[in-house]
Amino acid sequence: MRAAIRRAAPSWASFQEDNLGNLTVSVGSGKPGLLLLAHMDEPGYVVTGVTDQGYLKLQRLTRLSLSPLFDQFHMGQPLLIQGRRGTIPAVSVVYSTHLWRGNAAPLNRPVVDEDLFVDIGARSAADVEAAGVVLLDPVVIARRIVDLAGGKLAGPAMDDRAGCAALLLLLQELEPAKIHGTLTVAFSAQQLMGGRGAARLANRVEADDVLVVDAPLPGAARTAPGKGPVVAVPGGTEGFSQEIYNRLADRAARTRLPLQNATYGTAGDQSAFVGKTRVLPIGVPILYTGTPAEVVDAHDIVALATLLKSIAEEDR
Repeated sequence: MRAAIRRAAPSWASFQEDNLGNLTVSVGSGKPGLLLLAHMDEPGYVVTGVTDQGYLKLQRLTRLSLSPLFDQFHMGQPLLIQGRRGTIPAVSVVYSTHLWRGNAAPLNRPVVDEDLFVDIGARSAADVEAAGVVLLDPVVIARRIVDLAGGKLAGPAMDDRAGCAALLLLLQELEPAKIHGTLTVAFSAQQLMGGRGAARLANRVEADDVLVVDAPLPGAARTAPGKGPVVAVPGGTEGFSQEIYNRLADRAARTRLPLQNATYGTAGDQSAFVGKTRVLPIGVPILYTGTPAEVVDAHDIVALATLLKSIAEEDR
């Protein structure tokens, strides 16, 4: 993801990368400081074992709650392993129902990570080693984005992809001379490991206002792809900024951009900033959250980038 972001960014964007993998680029200087942040990582697994027959065993790697069917979504699916010699294609094995009896059948309950067996074409542990796969190599579902009708896109981990795409569009359209103060655009690492990347940024980047670009909670009421970006509504116990919300709503109204209110929690990268500075989550609505077929609308991503550009270039 970091390599793709660097390739897509404009030539003037000189990224800094820290030892956690965060990417940041800053424009302007002085006060006020605005931080726009989207996370890069997606939920996945690491290799934790190899059977004598050459199958890989996995463990899910995330501290955030996922769909109870997350592991089941990966059964019978193409996977990608980041091995020592590059990316290795694989498939997750589907159990034969003819070989199980009664309560011993794993499909009588939701599949968990311990149930998954991964086939890379090896037939022994020695074959796995020869292929360059070792313990703790990361494993994710094979990424394939599908174009749907009406400008909609479907695929795995579309929440972080949509956020990163919006920030890249912002950078491509940004006019640095119009920045008042300092704008920092950040792509964070390890959000799913408890927001470790964002916590590092919270200590390193001086920002008066922070907009965290991410998807709302699953099932956010009355939001739908194609009807504009979504923004968290302050007023609860989350500690989100009413001042930033008012500015966003005003900018959206003046530029005639639709804006949907949504429900956000504090489990994402926003948790690193609550209580330290003004922070507000914003993003695009998503259908089928937590599945390999999350759906977003490309028009919402463009609208979000336009709104963020307007906020970044305003005279505060």
